[in-house]
Amino acid sequence: MKPKNNKRKTSRQLCSDFVQVAWQDDENNRISYVGVLEDVSPAGMCVNLDLPAPVGRTVHLHTRGLDGEAKVRYCEIGEYGYLVGLEFAEGCGWDSDKWRPKHLLEVAESTAEA
Repeated sequence: MKPKNNKRKTSRQLCSDFVQVAWQDDENNRISYVGVLEDVSPAGMCVNLDLPAPVGRTVHLHTRGLDGEAKVRYCEIGEYGYLVGLEFAEGCGWDSDKWRPKHLLEVAESTAEA
């Protein structure tokens, strides 16, 4: 599922895998959840979480082959939880040679917007 306002600068690939997302809340408590990866691109990813993530907050990401930081760009209610759009931080990104989600569907650019 893609967000209503697609602002991603690079094409996204539909996928499914688990990713741990963690951040500090306003009281400096660590919040950590495992979410389902919905899509990925070199610039960011969308993760389905059971709880909302604060827009603008920096989060730590961890999954097989990827460990880094990202900023929450959007968080909207989806069919099965919250869709959280993440933009990778400087020095962090998706390199398909280093990490490929377990289930990856490479969508052609012309059908990605359909």
